[in-house]
Amino acid sequence: MNSQLKRGILNICILQLLKEEQYGYDLIKIMQEFFPETDESTLYAILRRLNQEGLTDMYYSDKSHGPKRKYYKISEEGKERLNEYISSWKRIDEIFNKLGIL
Repeated sequence: MNSQLKRGILNICILQLLKEEQYGYDLIKIMQEFFPETDESTLYAILRRLNQEGLTDMYYSDKSHGPKRKYYKISEEGKERLNEYISSWKRIDEIFNKLGIL
């Protein structure tokens, strides 16, 4: 899969999953079920970038008995961006259908 296309798809999937609060490691494991060829470092880099862009909220929790865990959740800005991504995806799907690609 083209890396730019894959990156966009990963952004959509991660933001969708973050509608529910997620521990970073658990999120990575979920994503690797669907994208097994994508390594952890790539997914963590995407999480960092989404957070830097204000699309996610992140906090540390000391609920575990080990080191503090980093949790992520989609931000309000992230919800807006996700809706934009989904609208774009639907438009692309519509175009593909009309062209007989799908």
